[in-house]
Amino acid sequence: MLQTDHNDTFGSLAEEFLGGKQYTEILERYNPQTTISSGSYIAIPRKVINSSGVFVDGYQRVPVLCYHQFTEDSKSKNKMVVPRADFERQMAYLYSNDYQVISLSDLGKFISGEKELPKKSVVITIDDGYKSYLDVAYPILKRYNFPSTMFVYPDFIGARPALKWNDVKYLSKSPLVDIQSHSKSHDSLSPLPLGESEEDYLTRLKIEVEGAEKVLVRRTKQEFNHFAYPYGNSSLEVVELLKQNDYELAVTVHKGSNPSFSAPYLLHRTMIYGGDSLNTFKKSLDVYRNVMLK
Repeated sequence: MLQTDHNDTFGSLAEEFLGGKQYTEILERYNPQTTISSGSYIAIPRKVINSSGVFVDGYQRVPVLCYHQFTEDSKSKNKMVVPRADFERQMAYLYSNDYQVISLSDLGKFISGEKELPKKSVVITIDDGYKSYLDVAYPILKRYNFPSTMFVYPDFIGARPALKWNDVKYLSKSPLVDIQSHSKSHDSLSPLPLGESEEDYLTRLKIEVEGAEKVLVRRTKQEFNHFAYPYGNSSLEVVELLKQNDYELAVTVHKGSNPSFSAPYLLHRTMIYGGDSLNTFKKSLDVYRNVMLK
């Protein structure tokens, strides 16, 4: 128990003891119907109490949103490109409706039982490494203090619509941006449809996983432990290779949210498309599954 003073709020205490204001809901959860006043006592969880996110009426789920490109053009017809106005509207909705945007690493800690999360937690990811992330999306995310993970593949960096390596290095220094691997060339990591030998397949996987990491480490001077499968395609072999190289999480593009008992190398993500209405966006925010578990 902690005795509070007149300057304390649930938000300031969450920042001091739990690592950020986004965990305010966890403090409120353990102090129901409690108002902070000078001299009052507040319960501060010093260890993980409910690592599963399972409650008597259901269980927590964490949506991972997946974006690709952004544009200033509000009339763009390319469904892989989200207009600035729509992205702004989506982020404003998250902020004004008390969704807590967390890092992909925090989701990993939830799945491994190391961390509790606010019930309305959401992860934001962006694939490929388009420059429009830096020009359009990043300023909006920064304004709301929302973290995001950007999965890049080295063969794309430096192309006309892509980030330059200086951009990647600049973003990698931001506490709000987590640069991670999306393979080396964005080739599908499933066995080739027309067949390939096991030896050729494993060699190709090593190039895509280990080759990409070598380039990214050299360019950013950081470690990599999250991976996004190109096209969402995986296999037992690539999962084993990721484990051997100390990757902790890997994400697909299979729609849906992630409970604490998710497979860490097959996490679901929900694609957000240009032209999606705000109501469609709201449906992607599946943060709780009601099930009577008594």
